[in-house]
Amino acid sequence: MTSTKFSRRAAVAAAAVVAAAAVSIIESGTAQASSYWGAIAYSSNGSWGRAWDYPTASEAGQAAVNECGYTDCKVLSQFPNCGAVAFNGSAYQGGTGPTLAAAQARALRLLGGGWIDTWVCN
Repeated sequence: MTSTKFSRRAAVAAAAVVAAAAVSIIESGTAQASSYWGAIAYSSNGSWGRAWDYPTASEAGQAAVNECGYTDCKVLSQFPNCGAVAFNGSAYQGGTGPTLAAAQARALRLLGGGWIDTWVCN
């Protein structure tokens, strides 16, 4: 009987170590993802550029503007996780969030409706 109690305790302790390691790996993946930046830029004619996995926000913004390709391109969304841009037929609005769904919902909410025109995540 003592052997059975010891085996159960050892199994519980091993499970706790595995769970702690899994949490540590998951948390380090989240921290790593947020160390990169992305951006979405738009021109008044609807052309856009996207950038992701840049080391700084300014580099991501410049890369998105460069990809957009027009002199009037402006960054509408700059983010460490996900960004999206919504359009309602006449206006564009950027949104950000920790997930794609959150970024899209925020862009739509800030615009007051419409649809998602483009998105990107790191």
